[in-house]
Amino acid sequence: MARDPEILDMVSQVIGEDIALWNSSFFAKPAQTGTKTPWHQDGEYWPIRPLATCSVWIAIDPSTTTNGCLRVIPGSHQRRELAQHTPTQDPGLSLPLELLASEFDESTAHDITLEPGQISLHDIYLFHGSEANTSDKSRRGMTLRYMPTSSHYDHQLGAQMTVVSDEKRLAMTQRTLYLMRGIDRSGKNDFRMRF
Repeated sequence: MARDPEILDMVSQVIGEDIALWNSSFFAKPAQTGTKTPWHQDGEYWPIRPLATCSVWIAIDPSTTTNGCLRVIPGSHQRRELAQHTPTQDPGLSLPLELLASEFDESTAHDITLEPGQISLHDIYLFHGSEANTSDKSRRGMTLRYMPTSSHYDHQLGAQMTVVSDEKRLAMTQRTLYLMRGIDRSGKNDFRMRF
């Protein structure tokens, strides 16, 4: 799926022709129990320098306002900088950091509703989140995360990041990068298999 030419063509329009895949994940918000994802920027969590990633979200189930679809603040990525996040201990949230409410106007949020098989792409700086799934329908999706090879996935920086649990930090240090198209423009990326 990650090498699908149509997906790579779309990604290349956003980040260029030299592309590495550094993550694929399956997200599930079970019916009635799927947790809320706080407003955040992905760049706050990832050891990529300079920060650059295009995330592809592929809907497995319908993704609707009632089952916790992705919500975005349009244009928020254009500042090209990380806004201020604050730690949260709320057990009802899926992430340990959230954007300060003073950083954005939630009334401008836009819901990204998708049918199964449809995709959305979003930038590493985009303000986004999602509501809890209190409906009787699950919301599942696959995410593919690509970066331009002019950026460097820094495994050592991943070990130093303290905003996530030890288990997740280990995952950051052990990620395998896959060259999807082009060449490694940074000359620093490590494409060895990791387990």
